[in-house]
Amino acid sequence: MDKELLVSGLERIGIPFSADTVDALADYVSEIMLFNPVYKLVGQTDADEIIIAHVLDSAAGCPAFMEMTEPGAVIADLGTGAGLPGIVLSILMPDRHFVLIERMRRRVQFLMGAVARLHLSNAEISEKDIKDEKRAFDAVTARAFHPLYDIIDDVQPILKPDAPAIFYKGQRSNAESELEVLKGEGYSFDAAVRDVRVPYLDKMRTLCVLRNISRQ
Repeated sequence: MDKELLVSGLERIGIPFSADTVDALADYVSEIMLFNPVYKLVGQTDADEIIIAHVLDSAAGCPAFMEMTEPGAVIADLGTGAGLPGIVLSILMPDRHFVLIERMRRRVQFLMGAVARLHLSNAEISEKDIKDEKRAFDAVTARAFHPLYDIIDDVQPILKPDAPAIFYKGQRSNAESELEVLKGEGYSFDAAVRDVRVPYLDKMRTLCVLRNISRQ
């Protein structure tokens, strides 16, 4: 595994990190590679591909979380899967607490091992469907999850007032199309779509940020 790829990627994103941060991210990639043949966590099998497509992609949202949440914030990662972006963000932001919500048992088993292996005291695993989550969070996020219009009714009740829902999306046009569908279904909200550059990744990425969600 090329740790220099992690270092240069984090530098390009412009977020603070230490040697321990890089080691933790590298250990996380090793965990994915070790268990991927059994748990089918990601499509890539090469370490550098995993770093770019998943770790740096998740890390690219970090500046937005640092801007929109305060230290001590509790952030839910909906349908976290392999812990993306939640585990990456928990490594990069040890002063925030992340709740990794995942209903599939095999993925939960991986998450439990990874959180223990990485000694992540600021990450916890919630084995449930997001429909069954009763807590309210300072922010929620999701990556490679359902379209906004499929989950909005489950997201709105678990957000504190004025808390952001920060969704990782692909092309801007796709994110804006999902927002148009929501408006057409009678939802109102404050929204912003931010372009995000992922180091070494050619594909366009965006963050779709929603606040004050309601339905008329």
